Amino acid sequence: MLAREITQKEIELGIGKERSSTRLSPIFKTIDLNIPIKNAKIYKPKIPIDPYAGTPLLLMPLIFIPHNESLLFGTPSINEKMSDQDLQPTRIITDPGKGTGSPIIAAAIESEDDDILILAACDQYHSPAVTKAIATILDKIEQSNFSSGTVLTTGTKNPAFSYIKVKGDKAIEFMLKGTIPKDDMIAETMMVCVKVAYLKNQILTMKHVTLAELKELYPYPDDELVSIQGILKEIVNLMESCSTAEEFLAKCPFCDFSKIIHRLLIPEMTFATVEYQKEWNDLGDWLKVYHSDIYPKDKNNNLIFSKENLISFTNCENSVIANFTNTKIIVNGLKNRIFAVGSRGIIDLSLDLDPNEFKKEVSRIQM
Repeated sequence: MLAREITQKEIELGIGKERSSTRLSPIFKTIDLNIPIKNAKIYKPKIPIDPYAGTPLLLMPLIFIPHNESLLFGTPSINEKMSDQDLQPTRIITDPGKGTGSPIIAAAIESEDDDILILAACDQYHSPAVTKAIATILDKIEQSNFSSGTVLTTGTKNPAFSYIKVKGDKAIEFMLKGTIPKDDMIAETMMVCVKVAYLKNQILTMKHVTLAELKELYPYPDDELVSIQGILKEIVNLMESCSTAEEFLAKCPFCDFSKIIHRLLIPEMTFATVEYQKEWNDLGDWLKVYHSDIYPKDKNNNLIFSKENLISFTNCENSVIANFTNTKIIVNGLKNRIFAVGSRGIIDLSLDLDPNEFKKEVSRIQM
């Protein structure tokens, strides 16, 4: 199995931080998710992201196909915010934060074998490009008898991603924290569709797995393999004894989907791709946020993020002005600039910078 950790030299050069460090995070945004439920209305939750409470990573099922029901796994704060929505999922389940693998395993306990589960972070699933890619995978699963699939991105230089090595339309290897991908490798986004029967089977077969067998799957030292072996055995025992998702989540160990579960799905995995630089609709770097139709601008084309009464600005135009602190800021004369004050410092840059140079400057400031 080809894999390696990021080197210290890469860390010093800032490789792998391009995506996360250029985000406007946290920001105000409302995420709309359209989840059809069989014989019912379309479930359209609007999940507000509050920049002062942090940006929640909400894991959606975990969507059932066919949509006999729609389960929402969320933190207590997200579940509380969901209570005032017009349309509700069939059930809302509190996720105690025991890793990205735990909710999808919990959902599988209550699902029929022919159901398909989708594991998706809400900001990713909101992207039209990702939605289209998921539809492609679902079609392949239904039409070509695949058992699982992942939405992959191309064009990213982030070695902190996992990488999938592919052949034809199937994944053949899974490399955690690989190098910058070659032509036959594509960075993986943690957007996973899987048939319940296959997911269950692949996990249950790990009940008596040996360290030698794990070495064939996982490129980790022996101490980590021992930990993974213990986690898998504990998960199997709980899958066999728990009858509800809630019961499993209350008892389960921490389980990182990418590190522990995802590579069990590789033998039958298909995939669809999204061009990262062209199509990815993330919560957004600063330039994307400014040019997005989502955020209203004032009459002088300024985009403002702040708590009420904590920004005073005059003679400004075509600029982003953001205050993520609890202290009032006063600005004057901004033209085509981004001016943002936060806990990590101040960004004051021209919006006319070349996008690549812009990202470098933001990375330098935020690092």
